[in-house]
Amino acid sequence: MQLCEEQIKQAILHPEPPVRKLALDYFSQSFSQDKTVMPLVIEAMKSLDERELFHFAFEAVQLPQTESTIQWCMEQLDQELIEQEIVGPLLHYTIPLSRLLVSAELPLIQDKESEILKLPALHPEAVHVLSERLELLSESPESLWNKLTDFCERENAKKYISEMDTPHAYRIVEALVRSDADIADRVLEMLNEEVDVSTNNPRELMQGFVFRLAGELRLTVAVPWLIKAVKENNDWYHELGTKALAQIGGNDVLEAVAEEFPTADWTFKLYSAGVLEKIHTENCIKKCMELFNKEKNQEIKTILGRAALAHFSSEAIEPVRQHILESEHDPEIEDLREVLISISTLFEIDFSEFADWKKQCEENRLRFERQINEMDKICFQASDDDEDDSSEEEPVHQNECDYLDDGEYIEPSYPQETIVRQGAKIGRNEPCPCSSGKKYKKCCMNKTNEASILD
Repeated sequence: MQLCEEQIKQAILHPEPPVRKLALDYFSQSFSQDKTVMPLVIEAMKSLDERELFHFAFEAVQLPQTESTIQWCMEQLDQELIEQEIVGPLLHYTIPLSRLLVSAELPLIQDKESEILKLPALHPEAVHVLSERLELLSESPESLWNKLTDFCERENAKKYISEMDTPHAYRIVEALVRSDADIADRVLEMLNEEVDVSTNNPRELMQGFVFRLAGELRLTVAVPWLIKAVKENNDWYHELGTKALAQIGGNDVLEAVAEEFPTADWTFKLYSAGVLEKIHTENCIKKCMELFNKEKNQEIKTILGRAALAHFSSEAIEPVRQHILESEHDPEIEDLREVLISISTLFEIDFSEFADWKKQCEENRLRFERQINEMDKICFQASDDDEDDSSEEEPVHQNECDYLDDGEYIEPSYPQETIVRQGAKIGRNEPCPCSSGKKYKKCCMNKTNEASILD
């Protein structure tokens, strides 16, 4: 049995935090176009604590908005805010709300520009984001292509993607998609181009933005090239390729991933399993279970188990339970167990370990929150110490954990010449220092792009 989307939407209002988070992620992570989800998110946010409020606002950026939800967002930002000395600015949900507002569909906000810019709680960086999106409206498709080409020529000399102004390029991509021109043929032509990666070639950089264009355009014919991108030895291509595949979705993507999966290497499996979690078709749960049952690697099998459960199907409950029982205990299994408990709760399915596992999940969550609170105190103490240090002998990067323009946290890759104040080493299963409420491995670890806090 599989819950229908109306039932999953109602789970956004569930009294248990892991259940409502899973329900929200079902829509926010799959590029849903359902405009009835955001009003439920707003309703749920009325009773959330500050940390979960931040997560809901952060995920809501990925949802389609309406006139009424934009109005609600503006009302939230139309207030004078007292400085958050205890929990800090990154936890205050007006930051993701600022991003939600200025990244919404332009027809919803372009006539409200002056009103938006006057909102007292709007993050200052939102001004640039909104103004650039509106400026690009007047550009012709050919001009936008030239801007993107010039960007690649100019930025290609930089060693790291993190040094490049990729949010600017992504906004050019968005403007191209928004233009009336038929650019699909040009995208396919560029995807088919043989790029020499043995040299420092700006076309390799351009290829990445074309992957993004293919996803934004929902080009099903681009699926083979995107599969190839995920197989490349390039973390940026992995990120762009998997996002594009998830955006396109449907059975064509499902079949392409499932066909490649059994003989693929570990990296492809790791990334493409996330794609399977985000494609909501009738056949996806079946494919997830087929791959899950055949997979030998415990880590990949755990990810596939989560992907299967994320489709809110009771079919996955018993196989995943058995996998947990047979696996060595590790943090990934803990995460999977929490998802299993959440899905079992919705289906009202009980099993012998249910009560104990649920209690352990709750204890882990509370301990995790205490760790984050302690980390917040350390971060703010360090911030105060920095303010007291007037010598400024070492340049310090101020935004060690920022936002990617598509809504993921990122950790910057610093140029070698930059001096970075080093703190204690962070374990992959410890709370992320950006205070997102997520574990480090699920947040800022292994990310390669850097952008501003609102991008």
